[in-house]
Amino acid sequence: MTTLAPTAVTDQSGDVVVLSTGDIRVAQHDPGAVPAARRADQPYRSPAGDRALREAITAYAADGGTATFTPDQVVVTPGARQAIFTALLSVLRGDRREVLLPTPYWASFPRLVEMAGGTPVPVPTEPGQGAPSLEALARLTTERTAMLILNSPRNPDGAVVSAEDLRGITEWTAERGLTLLFDQVYRGVALYEEPAPSVTQLYPELPGHVVLTDGVTKSHALAGLRLGWAVAGPGTAARITATASHLIGGASGVVQDIAQQVLTTGESGRRELGARLATHLDLALDAFAGIPGVHCARPAGGIFLFPDLRGWLADSAPPQAREDLVGWLRTRHEVAVVDGAAFGAPGHLRLSFALPADQLKDGLHRLRTALTRP
Repeated sequence: MTTLAPTAVTDQSGDVVVLSTGDIRVAQHDPGAVPAARRADQPYRSPAGDRALREAITAYAADGGTATFTPDQVVVTPGARQAIFTALLSVLRGDRREVLLPTPYWASFPRLVEMAGGTPVPVPTEPGQGAPSLEALARLTTERTAMLILNSPRNPDGAVVSAEDLRGITEWTAERGLTLLFDQVYRGVALYEEPAPSVTQLYPELPGHVVLTDGVTKSHALAGLRLGWAVAGPGTAARITATASHLIGGASGVVQDIAQQVLTTGESGRRELGARLATHLDLALDAFAGIPGVHCARPAGGIFLFPDLRGWLADSAPPQAREDLVGWLRTRHEVAVVDGAAFGAPGHLRLSFALPADQLKDGLHRLRTALTRP
């Protein structure tokens, strides 16, 4: 039986404080400033997306980088996960269907790979370590390997792949004929002054074997719009567009209009949001400070904390928490978080700090109480 994604939005009963969301809930936009849906007829848009929006994406994605690419290399999709899925459907073929996934990984990556007819191959990587070693990748690479997925900044732990590691992995995948899917959907969250390294900063043009995925979901606090994109070499972009024409048919025209406006005028708002999130991050880190058996590293990007509770579980946790930590926190302490096992890292928790201040403070207080007075 197919079950909901472990990070999917669900209704919570009672007085549960939800820290498990994957979108930004900090109030950001003036409702009066958002364009109203047009009441004129709505024709189909291009399967690749409106040209004007793809031009805006080209400028946004290339900002601060050296790599050049054209709007014809951009495919607009209803959310970044659709960009990832259509890329998987376009790349996985024949006997080459294995996909390397460094751990911890976004919980939906393995399922998307399987839905596209592929086989996820986890590559053990410690939380906080941005990239696996080339030796670890080589040990798990076979003649059936088709793709490596890198997510930086990473969901769930905010780890970032360094420019040196990213260059090494980009060249390593090219030498082996592998597609590198580089998911940078959290890069635009302006948590720090300098964004995480991107493939676009390393080369004069986007390497032909790289698929870059992104969107306005996190960077501009617009998760509900469902607007993402893929940028790829001309041949791969054409295959993704062809796949999208059957699977998607084109993203919503109204949503594309809003996204184009946001990408061309929303830079100051994005920076302001990042500053507020940085304050929330400090608040969240303080909540875990000094708790025996708990280690919570500062993320290098993104909107999540990924505290390591393995020491606490071994030494201090009550039996109910050892048996079902997330269930125990929800029922006994009325706080919702996501089990690290969903990301390939049991003994950890994922929680968002991109929440209204009062909700965040309440949830953090309940978490600290649970871990200090269980």
